[in-house]
Amino acid sequence: MTAPFALLRDALRRLSLEPSEQRAALAGTVVTDELALDLDNAMQALRHESELAGVSLDQEVQASLWRLNGLLDAQPGDRLWADAALDDHPTWAEARLVARQVLPLIPARSRPEGAI
Repeated sequence: MTAPFALLRDALRRLSLEPSEQRAALAGTVVTDELALDLDNAMQALRHESELAGVSLDQEVQASLWRLNGLLDAQPGDRLWADAALDDHPTWAEARLVARQVLPLIPARSRPEGAI
């Protein structure tokens, strides 16, 4: 068995952290960019990972994930991308909340090989 949705779980885990923990986890990077890019990459791989794992995410979970991904879709130069925004921008607070709600709903195990 493989662990499905590893990219997604990792991205959600980092998004769910408090700002100081996000900075520590992604030290040496532009934290806001990395958080958004990690989630976007995981979302782009979602269908492929579902097929590999033989597991489909609930439609409501998928909708929440796409909404979360959309929250972090701002134009370059937007205040959302400033490091200080992690502490006080309502979008980052909402992203943390949604990530914390959705993370436990992402399966950590795939269907055993040979299972129907």
